[in-house]
Amino acid sequence: MRKPVIGLALGSGGARGWCHIGVLRELTDMGLQPQVVAGSSMGALVGAAYAAGKLDALEEWARSLTLRTMMTVIDMRIGGGGLVSGQGITSMLQDLGMPEQIQDLALPFIAVATDLRTGREIWLRTGNTVDSVRASVSIPGLLRPKWLDDRWLIDGGTVNPVPVSAARALGAEAVIAVNPNAAYSGAYWDPADTKLGLPDFTAMLPDRLKTLWGSDAPKDDISDHTEPSYVALITATIDIMSDQIRRSRLAGDPPQIMLDAHLGTITMVDFHHADTCIAEGRRIVREQADGIAAQLKA
Repeated sequence: MRKPVIGLALGSGGARGWCHIGVLRELTDMGLQPQVVAGSSMGALVGAAYAAGKLDALEEWARSLTLRTMMTVIDMRIGGGGLVSGQGITSMLQDLGMPEQIQDLALPFIAVATDLRTGREIWLRTGNTVDSVRASVSIPGLLRPKWLDDRWLIDGGTVNPVPVSAARALGAEAVIAVNPNAAYSGAYWDPADTKLGLPDFTAMLPDRLKTLWGSDAPKDDISDHTEPSYVALITATIDIMSDQIRRSRLAGDPPQIMLDAHLGTITMVDFHHADTCIAEGRRIVREQADGIAAQLKA
């Protein structure tokens, strides 16, 4: 019996998206090699590296990140459409040695982005690889939009957080979908949780940026009245939006395999916790290994 064409739909999730690396490693250990890849946001970044044969280099770089070296990637500055200019991300992708054009990747690939003017879902399947990935990862309010092909593009997760439809458009007959945000469904922000204050991280920021990460509003005796910081508000809002859109999209177009990562201790901006996320990616594949083998190794 002919094996189905296996496709990957790698979802958005910021730093939690490092779990995609663990998923890919574990699938490889099982003897499964996806033939097409579609990704939104962080899923596009990891997916492009995989399609280019650069996953080893990306994993090494991700695992090496510390709070201090993150500052070379999160090049924060006030002004424009986001807190982060994105040049650090562009430089990192270029340093990986990615093929210049998407059509030159070893595997068919789509990076999902969103047209800011029209709200349309944009499938970037040809053109400059680094620019396309940079457009797909443009988290609203955090990372500046990308001007590409005469339009402003933002994060693909705003319209298609887990792009099963894009993977099928590339010819996938069996889709493995990965959702890095499963732990956030229904519990998007806790006013008693100081995690988003990130005191170690903010110590390295200019004074004018520190209050964006930890609210300087007075704390109320009733924790529910504590005002969220700017970053807490943005990330919780994106998680809420992505969860609702993901549920709707997947209800109408479910994948053959759904892998839900539970990374409740990791925020969208904890890029220095790649080890934890990669381990979770491996775990969620092992958890469904029998079902995956039954459906995809036939």
